[in-house]
Amino acid sequence: MDKPLERFTLDQLLREIKNAERENRPADLSYKLLPEFSFSEKEINTSLNFKGSTIQGAVYFDKCTINGNINFSNCLIYTTLYFDNSQINGSLIAKNARIREVVNLISSKFKKNIDFEGSKVSGFLGLNKIQVGGNLNLKKVEIFDIETPTGNIRGDMYLKQAKIGGSVILEKAFFQGLGDFQETDIDGDFNLKDARFQGILILTGTSVEGETIAQGLKCKNLIAHLT
Repeated sequence: MDKPLERFTLDQLLREIKNAERENRPADLSYKLLPEFSFSEKEINTSLNFKGSTIQGAVYFDKCTINGNINFSNCLIYTTLYFDNSQINGSLIAKNARIREVVNLISSKFKKNIDFEGSKVSGFLGLNKIQVGGNLNLKKVEIFDIETPTGNIRGDMYLKQAKIGGSVILEKAFFQGLGDFQETDIDGDFNLKDARFQGILILTGTSVEGETIAQGLKCKNLIAHLT
């Protein structure tokens, strides 16, 4: 049986973060019913735990510094999860999350790992120009097309001009659109085992220091020039 959600206002969310910083503990925002929120040019000196929560709108981190982890595991986000030029001095964890529109982490830095294993996204997954100190785990993610009032958004994945300090794991992932990995550096393995792209897969200029694992990979067309 699912744990019931506690309704939290934006003021309560901000108060919990301040209390957590003062008490040197993670901010407990788990199993809450939260409104849309946006942080711009803000420094947060604690981890943020949103596990199991429902967020009734979008989540924005614009030019923020988070000195800890962020956990969106088992969350439902009504629209967009967006990081722009932010610094996360920990991991971003979003295992088995459901995000009804776009995920875009453009030009953001993650000191440890990104883990979206088992998550479902309607709309594209944008990871262009990210820097990750550890692994990027997208095992069993599902990225679908979505119809919006302004038009269709393809279920594409973008990982262009990114730097990944560990491995990129796409094992058994599904993308209704294309995969674009141009000019990305991967210091560990590149695991594409049983991944499926209904569109093309572009690997031009992709650099992999470890092993490239591609057994069972399916795509409409492969444009590859790995280095």
